[in-house]
Amino acid sequence: MDAVRSFMQRVSRAVGLTSSTNSPMTPVSNLPNHQMTNGAHKSQDIIQIAWLLRQKLPGDLVPIILDYAELWDFAVVACSAGPAEIRESYAGELQAAVIIPKTIPTGALRRVRFVMVSKDQGWSSYPVDHGTYRGSWTWFEAGVRGLDPSNTEDQATIHKPFQRLYSMPEPEQQKLCIANPEFYKYGSKPIVTNIHAGKDWKTHIVEWVANHEDEDVQKIFKELRGGHRIEISAHARFSGWCNHIKLVVIEVEYAVVRKM
Repeated sequence: MDAVRSFMQRVSRAVGLTSSTNSPMTPVSNLPNHQMTNGAHKSQDIIQIAWLLRQKLPGDLVPIILDYAELWDFAVVACSAGPAEIRESYAGELQAAVIIPKTIPTGALRRVRFVMVSKDQGWSSYPVDHGTYRGSWTWFEAGVRGLDPSNTEDQATIHKPFQRLYSMPEPEQQKLCIANPEFYKYGSKPIVTNIHAGKDWKTHIVEWVANHEDEDVQKIFKELRGGHRIEISAHARFSGWCNHIKLVVIEVEYAVVRKM
């Protein structure tokens, strides 16, 4: 299979799809305007690769190779509006949300990726936990729920940049979004904590895929459909703890070619 991946990389470079300097794990904080983390493949490019492969391989094999090489396009991407500081009083505030386009065929979704550039307050009274993920009380959660088309205010928040409450003039303060686990069939799932007393910005990348080790995530992923809304919220607990956020991103990828 490594030979297949190497072959796909050579094909991609030959048609100008990838750049050797743009690793999928490049920290998002270093990418202007958040350059996509899958190498920015486009549907037309993937179709071209599929056509090239079809000249030499059976049609049933082509989608398998494309999946193994992770040559997918973005169904939708959302970024947070800007830096934020979440304390206990603002715990659960949404940082980003996406609605999966209804044009994406059922069964085509391949990956949901969450990218968070963040840190906590940089100090605590528990030095034994400094520099680890133990005892961290700043974290992020994600959930998936359906969208009620009749809820116009709910739709408005999806298209407006998410902003801090104190930066909003009246009456926009009423549009502050707080995650409600009751909306999520499998609850609001913790996905990552900050490093305890970390002083430097840290980029965390968490992915949901169909074969995820978490059974709830497997069920969520299999049930994802066009119109479902994916949300990510920031949390902090106890006095003194603060979730400092530079950037939050949600990326949803899908298979452009599923059969030939």
